[in-house]
Amino acid sequence: MKARSAWSATLAMALYALPLHAAEPAVRPPPLRMAHTEAMAYPLLTVSGPNKLSGGFLKELGDLIAAELGTTAQHQLVSRRRMQATVMGGGADIACYFSPLWLPGTGDNWTVAVVPQVERVVSLSAAPLNYESDQDLQGRRIAVLLGYQFPQLQAAFETGLVTRLDESQVDLLFRRLRLGMADALITSEVEIAGYFKRYPQERERFHISSRSFSITDTQCLVSPASAWRLASINEALQRLIKSGTVARLAQRYGMSSGR
Repeated sequence: MKARSAWSATLAMALYALPLHAAEPAVRPPPLRMAHTEAMAYPLLTVSGPNKLSGGFLKELGDLIAAELGTTAQHQLVSRRRMQATVMGGGADIACYFSPLWLPGTGDNWTVAVVPQVERVVSLSAAPLNYESDQDLQGRRIAVLLGYQFPQLQAAFETGLVTRLDESQVDLLFRRLRLGMADALITSEVEIAGYFKRYPQERERFHISSRSFSITDTQCLVSPASAWRLASINEALQRLIKSGTVARLAQRYGMSSGR
């Protein structure tokens, strides 16, 4: 009995000496919730089914950032009008391929530059608009994506020197131009490339300006309410950029990396 009691006491002391956290499960980091604009199409996003992302540059970029952070990405589609409120209000952690120039009031919640966005003016090949400066757009009807900002044309829009025509999707911009309901459209190279990938037979119908309308370094907006710190996301992005991963990803999707 004494031997058994002594053994029991020794066992109890050994168990007591174990650290309390040894039996606790490892705490998993939260997912990286990434918001994307519904109007975005290939090569930025590939949507298969309602609100289901299956690929695209931005989805893969989000997955890479999450992996660098030791977590997984959760992707969600939101309207362009709700994007800023969704991220700034904490409904998502991050949204990429934006610029502080387009989303005023977002403070210093921006990452390092990731890839540039190059915008061009598109017109009909049968009536090409040889764009050299913004003056060439005066008196014209210009189709653009709803909610997008064009600071260099804002005054002309407000005074009526240039007529702004909003559409919710890139395909509708080209449709408006094709039907003669607009004189030109302005959108990014990646959206132009995506349209021609979907409709290769349409390529010869349209004239793309050789001069760019704008070149803007795009960044990621990080929610001030996110569990992920801006500094941590910046460090992850810088590793991906320095290693050439972002440049290779952009090249694979036919985009300019700018890095």
